[in-house]
Amino acid sequence: MATHASDRPIVIRRVKKVTGGGHHGGAWKVAYADFVTAMMAFFMLLWLTANPDKEMLKGLAEYFTPADPGAVGPGSSGSSAGAGNSRAAQSSEQKPQGTPAMEAATAGAARGGTANVPDASMRVLAQELRLAIDSTADDRVSDNVKMEEDGDTLTISLMDTAKRPMFKDGSGEPNSYATNLLMRIARKVAGTGVSVELEGHTDAEGGLSEANWKLSGDRAQAARRIMQSAGLSYDRISQVSAMASTRPVYPDQPMRPENRRIAIIIKAEGSALPPDTSFEF
Repeated sequence: MATHASDRPIVIRRVKKVTGGGHHGGAWKVAYADFVTAMMAFFMLLWLTANPDKEMLKGLAEYFTPADPGAVGPGSSGSSAGAGNSRAAQSSEQKPQGTPAMEAATAGAARGGTANVPDASMRVLAQELRLAIDSTADDRVSDNVKMEEDGDTLTISLMDTAKRPMFKDGSGEPNSYATNLLMRIARKVAGTGVSVELEGHTDAEGGLSEANWKLSGDRAQAARRIMQSAGLSYDRISQVSAMASTRPVYPDQPMRPENRRIAIIIKAEGSALPPDTSFEF
């Protein structure tokens, strides 16, 4: 008996198409390469921001700060169409206006505003000095020690208080407590490239008499000797000054004991960025 074509079973084959090569394709390699490139750029950015040169950072910040749309600059007509804020408007001028970012960073020029960026190494040193001072296990040390950061300058003041003096009676010689603090500070600073200035201060008793000038000078010189004996190189001390009562901590209360103090002014030298930023090996 013959078999008709209509009696044959109909077979439907479904073919699954795999795009991009599946697990063995090359698309993931491109994505991975983009990821690695992005991570390299990210870590490079972290490295640059962790070691900022304050002038360069200031210049870059000013460069990327959008200008005031309402401001009328050189070559602008005062209208919205000729304000000169767009790149197209700037490119139509024969001579470029403003200061390049790198030139602004080098010369310290800016298009407005100020920036006070602390040096990264000074921030680290300030934290280490706080730890060294706090490790004296004395709850009242914060009353005698005052630290102030200002850009690339750190000022540490060792002050008298009503409960604890920092100097021996009737002399400019620091007592054992102040000597311990001076030696701790000197050991931390000795291994760095900073410069140190020392100032001796008195209260207003006796005014600006010869005795007060001599007393404040004796305090500064005594601090110098103690810090040098603790390992601070002599060439790191750039200045030793007698200030008498000319700069009180409390101008409205010139007789307060906190005005009797030694000020240690630590200044960073040079840039925190490496001298060669071309990244050539």
